[in-house]
Amino acid sequence: MLPSFAFVVVLVILGDAFAAAIGWPVPGPAMGLAVLAAAFAWKGRPHPNFEQLFDLAAPWFPLFFVPAAVGVVAHLALLSAVWTHVAVAIVLGTALVLVLTGQLAQILLTLADKRKSGA
Repeated sequence: MLPSFAFVVVLVILGDAFAAAIGWPVPGPAMGLAVLAAAFAWKGRPHPNFEQLFDLAAPWFPLFFVPAAVGVVAHLALLSAVWTHVAVAIVLGTALVLVLTGQLAQILLTLADKRKSGA
């Protein structure tokens, strides 16, 4: 499990360095973990060591919301000035993600059915 954790940390650091180098407005750790997700998709499933790592870490995931909540509280004055824009962005963003996720799920299920039938 320790090598899996080290691999995740290396991907996060590399993603952060890559994001800083190219200047994209995407968090580097998200880029590194996207590479990890792509590797899982390519291999078909995660290695059992990664499964153990994620099973161990999953109960602690809610703690990742604490910094976001602190940021909201720290900027309440700014949010009160632009709350309508934020609300519209949240509603439209959520709707867009739901639609795109549904479309992608349909495409992947169709591909999986074709693969099973040998077409």
